[in-house]
Amino acid sequence: STIKMWTSTVLAGVAVLAATLVLRFVSGLKSVSYLPGFRCVFSPLSILGVILPTGYFNPGINWYWLWRKRVYEYYGSRTIASVSLFGVPIIFTASADVARQVLVGNSAKFYKSPKSQAGTRLWGENVISSNFDVYKRHRRIVGPAFSGPTYAFVARETAYLYSEMIDGENWYKQKQVTVESINKYLSKFALGIISRCGFGLPFPWVDNSDDHEMSFEKALTIVIEGFIIRLAAPRWAYKLPIKRLQEVDEGYNQLAASLQSLIAAKKAELASDTQGSGSFGNDLFTRLVSAAEAEGKNGLDDGELIGNVFSFMFAGHETTGHTLSATLALLALHQDEQDKALKQIQEVLSDGRAPTFDDISKLDKVAACFEEAARFFPAGFILQRDTTEHVVLNLSEDSNRTLAIPPGVTIVVDMVGIHHDPKLFPDPERFDPSRWYGVQDSELSFFGFGPRACIGRKFALTEGVCLLSLLLRDWKVDVNLRAGETVVQWRERVLQGGMVGLAFGVHDVPLVLTRR
Repeated sequence: STIKMWTSTVLAGVAVLAATLVLRFVSGLKSVSYLPGFRCVFSPLSILGVILPTGYFNPGINWYWLWRKRVYEYYGSRTIASVSLFGVPIIFTASADVARQVLVGNSAKFYKSPKSQAGTRLWGENVISSNFDVYKRHRRIVGPAFSGPTYAFVARETAYLYSEMIDGENWYKQKQVTVESINKYLSKFALGIISRCGFGLPFPWVDNSDDHEMSFEKALTIVIEGFIIRLAAPRWAYKLPIKRLQEVDEGYNQLAASLQSLIAAKKAELASDTQGSGSFGNDLFTRLVSAAEAEGKNGLDDGELIGNVFSFMFAGHETTGHTLSATLALLALHQDEQDKALKQIQEVLSDGRAPTFDDISKLDKVAACFEEAARFFPAGFILQRDTTEHVVLNLSEDSNRTLAIPPGVTIVVDMVGIHHDPKLFPDPERFDPSRWYGVQDSELSFFGFGPRACIGRKFALTEGVCLLSLLLRDWKVDVNLRAGETVVQWRERVLQGGMVGLAFGVHDVPLVLTRR
């Protein structure tokens, strides 16, 4: 009968699907050399794997934090694998040695896949997303933009924007300020520094522009907040009568037009500098345009210029803001460390002046607080590479056995796992800034490993140390407790790592700031 025929067809289809899934699963196990680890339905990096909460059958996006104390010990290895029914197999490693083999060793064997860099490539190819010879070209042109004059500019603008923030929020008039989330202020602050020092454009703390006109800072804010929408929504969706989609589209279009005009203006400014005085701005955008023009036909085109500055914005905005929020949360809990930092600030800035770039090396205890917070909650919590050829890794922490990996396998470096490894960081759950005393910028592992470690690390450190120095000099930072809440309960509630926007960090940090 027809029913029997349809039933047979459906059963046959189910059998074929099941056989296909089983074969794919077995093939996945083989591709990761049967490493122990997660056996799940969805890949932890797939859309469904990310959306669904972390649990027994779904590691999700937050297993790095929730399982950090036990997952690698449970599987008996610092390098494990995820093999799923739906999704590609992935190797995860919390071994610093394996991470260096992947990130520092033979770069021709590993690359950043276009899929993994979809976010950073949204505005164009750039130094973060590119590979091999293209990367070398970008790095050669982009590298000189990150230099002393730029960092000095960051220090100055951090001091200016701090004063604007205190004034704009009317904190000058208050002896005590209670905030439910310091994050929103620090996120806005980091965006302001990116606008001023990244693009060379003003970012007033209080935006008095006409509501009917979209200012650069408004467009920039919309682009940041609507990033995931822009990444996920198809082009036709923006024609739908949905206000949020239309707002995001307008923000992107407005910003694109503004940046094209800005490029033209910068090029004209540079062309008019016939004496070679170089008296133009020290923002990244101006220095990039200058470097690109000097390269001639080998320079960056307009799309690559914009792509690079935006990659710095996305890489540096939320990461810096999140780390600052975590730093203040930890200092509120550890008043002894706050006092150590304050004492150094008062010694270095004894005349009451704002910190400069030249002061950064003298404010090493302040820097260490920022760095220890970055270890606790590494904003760039995973570093992803795909193999281009057959690779053999030495698992030195697992009896020196080797791991053979075929081409096309994804390897993820778990930065949370590495920075909570008790062999590398004894008592990893303890806030101990002294771990970083005397450590050079190039050795700060939470910025990554090898030649492709974060190019903007000194930019971020300059901003972070300057802002913390100003804020801690003026204000004593304490926890903001709920009614009946203890400090231990506050810590348990607030200091939980996870995805906050596009980076890893802590969610709302409630604080009390008391004027010193």
